[in-house]
Amino acid sequence: MPKPLQYKPGSLIYALGDDADKVFLLQNGKVSLVYEDIETGNDVRDHLLPGEFFGVRSALGRYPRQENAIVLTNSSVMTLTIPEFEALVMSNTRISMKMLKVFSQQLRRVHFQVSRLLLSEEVKPDEGLFAIGEKYMKGLRYAHAKYIFSRYLTLYPKGPKATQAAKNLQMVASGRTQAKQTAQNAASQEDRSPANDSGMAIDLTAFARFTRVFPQDEIIFSEYEPGDTFYLIQSGRVKLIKNTGEFERTLDILQPVEMFGEMAILENSPRSATAIAMDEVKVLELNSQNFELLMLGNPQLALKLMRIFCKRIYDSRRRFMILTLPNSQSKIADVFLMLDETQANIDKTSDSREFKTTIEDIAHWAGMSVSQAKETLSYFVAQNRLEIAPDRMMVKNINDFSRFVSSRRSQTGIHNSRTKR
Repeated sequence: MPKPLQYKPGSLIYALGDDADKVFLLQNGKVSLVYEDIETGNDVRDHLLPGEFFGVRSALGRYPRQENAIVLTNSSVMTLTIPEFEALVMSNTRISMKMLKVFSQQLRRVHFQVSRLLLSEEVKPDEGLFAIGEKYMKGLRYAHAKYIFSRYLTLYPKGPKATQAAKNLQMVASGRTQAKQTAQNAASQEDRSPANDSGMAIDLTAFARFTRVFPQDEIIFSEYEPGDTFYLIQSGRVKLIKNTGEFERTLDILQPVEMFGEMAILENSPRSATAIAMDEVKVLELNSQNFELLMLGNPQLALKLMRIFCKRIYDSRRRFMILTLPNSQSKIADVFLMLDETQANIDKTSDSREFKTTIEDIAHWAGMSVSQAKETLSYFVAQNRLEIAPDRMMVKNINDFSRFVSSRRSQTGIHNSRTKR
């Protein structure tokens, strides 16, 4: 282990926007993490206790620092490289379990803030579940509607929509089962490689009795359902989707050795997305007790999940910042800035940027309809600030978009907690 470094009061260990290639452990003294609340713009100060790690999220997520780390009193701080921290976590899974629960709570909080921007009020689980069922029924997705209304009646047999749910269930049960999903569903993800890391050996022998198989196109669970199980994919693909009003957004396509449903386990909260089998899918269905056993027995899996949470938190916080902008032009411009921060293998030797993205993706991040996104993108094309191809978009000058977004934030008084470019 490296020797600890000594810091005097007022020292800055790292600053907002710095590259994140280290993880820190406070051994003694006092350190404060200072950052802007993404909703109010007020400064938040988290005071660390000896024995706490910090700088983990940005280091594992590979994105710039999201806060200032300021020393308050004479302090001793251990500095770890990312491989050193990962080795420590692999040897002590209790650390990763503790962090997973903290990250899950943080992610849930940001999801709630984003939902409040997109919706006028929080949706109650029973109302949200029933609304999804009606949406599927109107879209002639009878098998999916049947699942939703059946779950509604199981969970809320005396709920305010129980009578209508029973009627709807009879209607969809007599209707034709929807057609199987086609490869088009995964078009945006078709180049996605399997998630299992090379050489990652996971011993699942002890959990074989928890195996379940879901036919193609079957709902595994729906958003708004209570969650008391999580899943580890053994074969097949699973699509995670989110319903927002009339729109259905694909969040991810998961493949073998990936997990889903873990947030509900860590927080005992309703599902935040719907999981659908894209192929015949074989999974391990485990509960909270199994979850901890699996993590303790497979530390590399716990570390992988930590990385996933770090990225999800960053993406959610970043989307919140986009949604707070005042108009469609500034929101879409900021989407391109976000892509510039997060997409790998982008040539940054000039001011122009080429992004592998679609209009549907842009619309999702900006919280608007596809037609509205098309109109706004056409505005930028007409100004010769953007070129659009079927599978990619070219921003002529990314710094121009950065200045444009900054000016809109300052004009409206919206706080700017974007990372430094």
